[in-house]
Amino acid sequence: MTDIQALPKAQGQMFVSGAMLHQLDNQFSYIDQLPDSILPAVVTHTGGELADRCRSFTQLRQALLAGTEQVSPCPWLPEPVQQIILERIDQSGIARYCKDNEDVTDALVLDLITALERKQGTQRVLALQHFEEQKEKQLLALQQGVDAQKSKKQKKKSATLSAQATAAIRAESELMAWLESLTGSVGFFSDEWDERLAVWQQLESVFNDLGMITGLGWDLSKGVLQSHGWMNLVRLHRLVEQLPQLREVIETLGRMKDCDGEPVIEEIISHMSFLARREIEVSTPLVPMETKGITRSDSISRMLPQEAAFLGHPVLKKLWHARRAEHALLSYAVEGTELLSQEFEKEQKIREEKPGKQANKHCGPMIVCLDTSGSMHGTPENIAKALVLECLSVAKKEKRACFVYLFGSRGEVEELELTPTKDGFERMILFLSMSFGGGTDAEGPLRLALEKSEKEQWEKADIMIVSDGAFPVSQDLVKKIQGARDNRSLSVHGTLIGNADRSMSRICDPLHRFSRWIDLQPNSCSY
Repeated sequence: MTDIQALPKAQGQMFVSGAMLHQLDNQFSYIDQLPDSILPAVVTHTGGELADRCRSFTQLRQALLAGTEQVSPCPWLPEPVQQIILERIDQSGIARYCKDNEDVTDALVLDLITALERKQGTQRVLALQHFEEQKEKQLLALQQGVDAQKSKKQKKKSATLSAQATAAIRAESELMAWLESLTGSVGFFSDEWDERLAVWQQLESVFNDLGMITGLGWDLSKGVLQSHGWMNLVRLHRLVEQLPQLREVIETLGRMKDCDGEPVIEEIISHMSFLARREIEVSTPLVPMETKGITRSDSISRMLPQEAAFLGHPVLKKLWHARRAEHALLSYAVEGTELLSQEFEKEQKIREEKPGKQANKHCGPMIVCLDTSGSMHGTPENIAKALVLECLSVAKKEKRACFVYLFGSRGEVEELELTPTKDGFERMILFLSMSFGGGTDAEGPLRLALEKSEKEQWEKADIMIVSDGAFPVSQDLVKKIQGARDNRSLSVHGTLIGNADRSMSRICDPLHRFSRWIDLQPNSCSY
């Protein structure tokens, strides 16, 4: 019986405990809205209440991610101080890189909390100094007023401040201390942001030219900043600007499709006039809708009562008839609107799409074979990498596919498909951080490129080989390339970075000799 009687009590305790846990869970639900990366800093921050800190920093984070205006980042601080904080975020130029990027946003919010914690220590010291000074001034002014009211014989009393006056002085002192600690101070955010912004601004010029996304809102706080691949991007972009011939070579890649393809759709605009009707509103007294005042008329229904008085006198009755004939009876003036139908001439543009006389031509894909042998080290390596960078630029601009084979010694072939996406960007960063070395075997990658060009997706592609020309080619490969030229109109372009042109001349048509474009001294293209 004891166990049975104790059971309801235990169940009640469990129910109460569960309700208390549920209440506590709801009470601290705002903590779950913050990511783990900034939660410890928000919890340990000494400003305001925990709930206010969590909600305000969550709202600030969401506004930065959405790219919208930030309001009240720290509601426990005075309004002028919050405005200064928002101005610092705006002036830093970091907010534009936070949109849709949680890593950058969380780093900025975390740095803001750290900066506030650092400034708060200085602010407390300044606030205490201002409070003592203002309190002493107020007491001195009160004491002088008390002394002036008391006579010399009366005992002097010491002046005291009320609790309301003390609170006002404390609030004013805290505001003055915050403004003094924030206004004109340098380094509100950590110095790392200056370096990051410098990198992003340089990369942004490259990406805008490449047609990549604007704003650089992805992964720049992780992989790119942890490596030096971005340095190669910026420097190679400058090299491309110095060598416009690179762009000209790549633009020749990819055959134009057959002229008997689909015709270009032309838009023809013709003008046609026709009569249309429309209703217009016209103000007229013939439609009595409202009284507008007094006028003269011959209307008996709208005649003023005083005019009717003339009808009761035999002589004045004749005058009334005369006034009516002259439309001189005093009457109520009425006015209204009438809908009238009106015809007018209207002109309309007619757009028609018709097949034109010209065929629709598109550049085909690009297949590039890059020599990664030891002889390519130095200036040839820089030119080869700049060529890949320009390939991605042209591929994005003209919506073309681009495939790269990196080759060195026998069996050393790496495939790299360049796409203007996040993954393509990461692969290009990895490629630009590679060091070339080893021997040279062009047979393998050229055969792979020929097989790739036979596939349906790449059948309109042309092949480009970039090398210093220091490699042998077999007669079988020469015949296979010639057969592809005859049967499929394949073109194999060559970019010769050096003087060994014997092998390149046998397989490439046309052959672009890079030494004719620029003086390839070590200092001319090095970085």
